[in-house]
Amino acid sequence: MKQVKNKVSVVLVMVMSLFVLAACNNGSGEATTSKNDQYDTAMREGQLAISNKDYTEAEKSFEKALSYKEKDTKATTFLDQTKNYIKAESDFKAEKLDQAKTEATNVVNEKKGSNDLIKAGESLLAKIEATTNKEVYQALYDTSKKQFDAGKLDDAAGTIDELLAKDLTAANFNSLKQEAEALKVKINQAQAALVKEQQQQQQATTSSKYKTERNSELAAAEFKKATGKDIKQATDDEIAAWLAQKSDSEKATTGTIDSSSSSDSSAANSDSSAATNPDSEKIKIITAVSGLTGYSYTDNQYYVTKENADLFQVEIRHAHTVDGTEISNMVGMFQYTPSTGGLEKMDPITGEYGPFKKDNTGV
Repeated sequence: MKQVKNKVSVVLVMVMSLFVLAACNNGSGEATTSKNDQYDTAMREGQLAISNKDYTEAEKSFEKALSYKEKDTKATTFLDQTKNYIKAESDFKAEKLDQAKTEATNVVNEKKGSNDLIKAGESLLAKIEATTNKEVYQALYDTSKKQFDAGKLDDAAGTIDELLAKDLTAANFNSLKQEAEALKVKINQAQAALVKEQQQQQQATTSSKYKTERNSELAAAEFKKATGKDIKQATDDEIAAWLAQKSDSEKATTGTIDSSSSSDSSAANSDSSAATNPDSEKIKIITAVSGLTGYSYTDNQYYVTKENADLFQVEIRHAHTVDGTEISNMVGMFQYTPSTGGLEKMDPITGEYGPFKKDNTGV
């Protein structure tokens, strides 16, 4: 009888153990299901917060999702993308444009994250670009204004032309564009008045064979150093004598067969080189620089100075007429290295040379 009771007890214990195990397993499954549901809810709340542009709340939701699924790839991606956007916005407001651009780019490049954040990142990048351009464009305007106030009219005209060649169609550039156009009118009027005054002082200038030299800053500096005179006030005979002397000097130092007078005068200007013969070396320089910049040597004035065997300084100007008076605007000052084909342009703001980059405006 005792044996029967013992067997019954054993059976009862086994049954109870099965019930306990079943209950435990059921509790564990419910806990897992609960965590998955909470993760899904947190992710949905995070994405909803992004669509509502509440990025701080989105960040909290994705962090909560990670508390339910630690190291989850999707939650981690969304969280990092959100943090990058928050930081990009903060840096943009603090005018830390380079950092903001890097962070916003990271947001846009995260293709496994939120599409809404990608769109927000693209919008922010456009704002950063517009702000950056506005600073650059404003600096060009300010430089032209300073050049104008200092009486450097040709430089001022070249700088304002460079600004107006940019895309200023966006609404935030309207005011700057109007100011630039008004400044251009003032510069051109001042240029015309100055030329007329110079023509009255010396009628020979209007029929000069050396218009390129008279307009060139490089030539003016060289002529002043060699003769102590202002090239704009010099006669054609004085300029011819200086060019001949310059040619002899170059021959003596370089052994080249040529008169640098013609290459330095108007090799690329149809109305100023009748009495000179440009050498092949400097014709190649003008042709190369024209090809790199897009500034035709038939429509612009080129003045070339040889700095050393492998470095040439090239000044380009564009002549046009204002109120019947021909004026010559500075297009740019360049340095060209034949051995590498490298071309650098002087920054009108800093005065320093940097690699030339041709955009759709040709500047």
